[in-house]
Amino acid sequence: MQVTELESTGLKKTLKITVEAARINEQMDAEMKAAGERVRIPGFRPGFIPMKILQQRYGKSVQPDVLKQVINHATAEVIAQKKLRPTLTPQINIDDYKEGGELAFTLSFEVFPDMPEMDFGDVTLERKTFDIEEAEIDKAVGNIAARNPKFTRLEEGGKAKSGHVVTIDFKGMIGGVAFDGGSASNFRLELGSGQFIEGFEEQLIGAREGDDKIVNVTFPKDYPGEKVAGQEASFAVKVKEIHAKETPAVDDEFAKGLGFADARGLREAVRNQLIKEYDQQVRNQLKKQLFDVLDENYDFELPQGMVDMEFNSIWERLKEAQAKGEPLDGKGEDDLKEEYREIARRRVKLGLMLAEVGTRNHIQIGRDELGRAVMQQAGMYPGQEKMIMEFYRKHPERVDDLRGPILEEKAVDFILGKVKFNDSKVAVEDLVEENEEDSGNAEKKKPAKAKAKAAAKKKAAGA
Repeated sequence: MQVTELESTGLKKTLKITVEAARINEQMDAEMKAAGERVRIPGFRPGFIPMKILQQRYGKSVQPDVLKQVINHATAEVIAQKKLRPTLTPQINIDDYKEGGELAFTLSFEVFPDMPEMDFGDVTLERKTFDIEEAEIDKAVGNIAARNPKFTRLEEGGKAKSGHVVTIDFKGMIGGVAFDGGSASNFRLELGSGQFIEGFEEQLIGAREGDDKIVNVTFPKDYPGEKVAGQEASFAVKVKEIHAKETPAVDDEFAKGLGFADARGLREAVRNQLIKEYDQQVRNQLKKQLFDVLDENYDFELPQGMVDMEFNSIWERLKEAQAKGEPLDGKGEDDLKEEYREIARRRVKLGLMLAEVGTRNHIQIGRDELGRAVMQQAGMYPGQEKMIMEFYRKHPERVDDLRGPILEEKAVDFILGKVKFNDSKVAVEDLVEENEEDSGNAEKKKPAKAKAKAAAKKKAAGA
């Protein structure tokens, strides 16, 4: 096999590889022999079919697969011999091949850059600290109570008012004809919630149990259902039950209903949850600062193919959002492309750096961590958890897609264990406000996690 380097500019490599005819013929003979064990030809026993007959019958159909195998083996051999690390699958172009002769093809790809040494001991980040006040716990516990109200059925003759929950049967008509989605039985509706179209709930104020009401409304012109948008409708409503909704007192009885020993246990659980949530917000802010430091203080050439692929992914999602009517900040396409190319560059850069941190410091991802990641993915689809788990069971290779985010978080944790902090105490309200301001940009600027995973895999494999 002959290898000629045609280009070596920056990270770009182009190699011309020539594979001798004998190697191709050897692979062809192996394929023909394997075919001879499987096929049935009258007059011959399997495994004893002459090679000439096999070539005549199956040579043309087997040849493309043989060439593919030869190219793949030759490519892997050259990359291993030259200790190259392609960032993406190399582009292959067959330059010359005639049946029975040698094969010449060109291999084009980019390699991973040489990464700079990264010393995090001199990095100082601003870290916010906080205290959980009793008033904050009171507020959170009050929200829990509001989400778990008590319902008391009104006495006979009681009138419904805003805030009451009515149980109703209803049937809607437009022009005297029932329409799809306009009917329901035993529907629980909180009056004043705005759950139904404007005017519906208001007309049930003052109703009593057992009342039959006619509710007349007009669907908005921009209503999602085209057949009813802008139409006048009449609903025959049967009021079956009326309940007053009351926020319960947060006492031991209420806490026991939620699975806690007493009200004190509930408050302690709320405190721990608030600490966990605010600690995560602090970490998010530190992570953003860290990414800014990495981007600003380290410089190296980026594989353009990876940047282009990341940009194309971002741009495709942006166009999909635009097609759904989401605003694009009033910017022109050229300005948006420039902005998102910079975001793609930053994502790839951070992804490569975090992957390098993982590689240099032997950060491992355990099976239990992947298992928890699968469970988290399943939890994102309530009611479909079993289906999601079954998908990952049948496609174990897709579990590998979850390595990128895990690697990023572990690499960030490793770095945060090396840096210095300037601590300053803030009120939790200010912490939340700052985190909300940062969250819009955080999604744009986060690393390309899939690229970090790919980089780590290739480096670990020595490819």
